[in-house]
Amino acid sequence: MDAARILKEISKGERFLVAGHIDPDGDTLTSTLLMGRLLKHLGKEYTLYINDKIQDKFRFLSGIEEIKQSFDGFDYDTVITLDAPNFQRVAMDAPKVRVINIDHHLSNEKFGDLNWLQTKRSAACLMVFDLLRLAGAPITRREGEMVYTGLFTETGGFVLANVSAEVLRICADVMELGVHASDIAFRMTARNEKNLALLGRILSTLTVDDGIAYIEFTEDMLDDVGLNTDQHDTDSFIRYPSSIPGIKVAIFFREMREQGVIRMSFRSLGGVDVNKLAARFGGGGHPVASGARMKALYEDGKTRVITETKAYLKSLGS
Repeated sequence: MDAARILKEISKGERFLVAGHIDPDGDTLTSTLLMGRLLKHLGKEYTLYINDKIQDKFRFLSGIEEIKQSFDGFDYDTVITLDAPNFQRVAMDAPKVRVINIDHHLSNEKFGDLNWLQTKRSAACLMVFDLLRLAGAPITRREGEMVYTGLFTETGGFVLANVSAEVLRICADVMELGVHASDIAFRMTARNEKNLALLGRILSTLTVDDGIAYIEFTEDMLDDVGLNTDQHDTDSFIRYPSSIPGIKVAIFFREMREQGVIRMSFRSLGGVDVNKLAARFGGGGHPVASGARMKALYEDGKTRVITETKAYLKSLGS
């Protein structure tokens, strides 16, 4: 499966539901926006759908208001999923129409009628950008900002192992269109005083144990610093435990008390495949960066994850 085949298949449809994943990050948001640009260029009808809140820091992206939290009432003949391993991740049941699945995660379940998977690509937004260029769609500073934002966030600010020569070439290309790299970097990393206070609380939980470093984010911390669940921004906090020399696996635990869920982000800069670790808890992602959710009381779930992480490292001889 290649870009030319996918573009040909997209051209066959007329009305598209474009679905990005919940807990939307920069890659899924920009992939969704870029796909909207492509469909508009092709003269198609479409709805962009992500069933979750979008963080304010992404509001500068052109067309972000097009992304809806519901697709009720929209009659579609094709679904395009982006940056997601399964239908659960895009918060929808398997539809009775054609599904085009576009993703770069190793954990993708190949659930589409057409599956375009490029697990060696650094970001899904690169794949959609391929389609835009192949279709001869206009590529301006606005599309460039989408691509740069997706790449900046997906590479952890250009520090993860998925920073490739292609990533840097594309960044240079879009900067030639007038993209201000420093402005986007500031938008993605800026924190107000309450979020900085939250970072302090979270870092105070840092624990280092047998090659594992983890930090915790509990619901009580939001009350302590005067934030609600829609106001916090913890996207980059995992970089702190993962920056400790000698750490094999870093984990960021997030308590979601109301849902009875514990969420984990895993990182590794030491050659440990955390995609396989996340899979033990029903999650997945990439060898160096993965995530998972599990139904559990917070302390019980945290203890289980730490125990299994130690067992996993031991099985690797680490």
